[in-house]
Amino acid sequence: MNSSISNKIIKVVRNPFLIVKKIYYLLRQLTKMKKIIYNHISKDFVLKQQVDDIFNVKNLPLGFYKTLGNKNPDKIFYVIWLDKMGGGFFSNLSLVLCHLKIAHDSGMIPVIDFQNFKSLYNEQGLINNTLNAWEYYFKPVSEFPLNEVYESKNVFFSTGEYPPSMSYSITNVDGLMEIYRKYIFLQNHVEEKINRYSEKFNFNSRILGIHFRGQEQKYAAGHSFPPTKKQMKKYTDEILKKYKIEKIFIVTEEQEYLDFFIEKYGDKVLYTDSFRTHKVNAYNMHPRDNHRYLLGLDVLADAFLLSKCTGILSGDSNVSEFARFVNNKKFEFTYFIYNGTNSSNPIKASYLYGIKKRLPKYFGGLNDKIVIS
Repeated sequence: MNSSISNKIIKVVRNPFLIVKKIYYLLRQLTKMKKIIYNHISKDFVLKQQVDDIFNVKNLPLGFYKTLGNKNPDKIFYVIWLDKMGGGFFSNLSLVLCHLKIAHDSGMIPVIDFQNFKSLYNEQGLINNTLNAWEYYFKPVSEFPLNEVYESKNVFFSTGEYPPSMSYSITNVDGLMEIYRKYIFLQNHVEEKINRYSEKFNFNSRILGIHFRGQEQKYAAGHSFPPTKKQMKKYTDEILKKYKIEKIFIVTEEQEYLDFFIEKYGDKVLYTDSFRTHKVNAYNMHPRDNHRYLLGLDVLADAFLLSKCTGILSGDSNVSEFARFVNNKKFEFTYFIYNGTNSSNPIKASYLYGIKKRLPKYFGGLNDKIVIS
């Protein structure tokens, strides 16, 4: 065997990190290739001129136009779906809201397909008599069922991704509240759960809402770093004194964080029966029937309850962003902790938070920036 090749093999065997690095490099190359193919298909697949000629669609968005049958020749449907199963619950909901606005502004009829294009919350069997995970929690956004849409003459599919022209902060997207009020209606059982807790907690009193995210956000590449327990304690104490708060409603998926608040604040702390874990990703578990559906139900109810509080304290998350959106910016105060953004490199991202939270701010630690409004 050539000595130079032999030396390279020995070098790789002695340093497993090189193997990981090589695999990561190959995956990056495959991802780039997939994007090139996807972009090529997109350009060929969208028959822009045909749609414009027939329907005079304004501001035609990116997407895919198909003829799937002969039904409804005088209508054009806009199918909202998720590429690669989407993301977390409120990441998906934000995506849907933005695409509903696109469909509305373009004069198309929106439909949401989380049945054929599944989310993280889909179950194998029927939930509330449907296989469409959107309809587990929300009523359909139009009167047309999927089977009829997929036998129709004019069907336009969204890209399956978040619209690049719109802000990820839905409170900053003009006109989105009107879209929300027009299209988003909770299923009855979701409303009932929210109402039960609303009566139990009495949101007419002065309640601080806290969203304390941990879990996978600590290690997610390209995502904001979550707050630490020390930060949350510091600003909770400040808010309790400054705003004459009576109770604390906490939303968290980590049992450790809930225990921490109960230990520090005792019977001031309010919380729902949402599923919580001990430093384990909840999506990697199957502890109960219909676990994924129930994860979505838990966080949806928690977010609506969070929106009813006097004010909120949180890090950067879609849950607290949705609570601000639903509240329509009427909180008496908001405290937002920004700790910076994790590396886009998945390998670095897996350990960077653990290092930064142990370092002082001036020595490369977390940003520890508080935004109060």
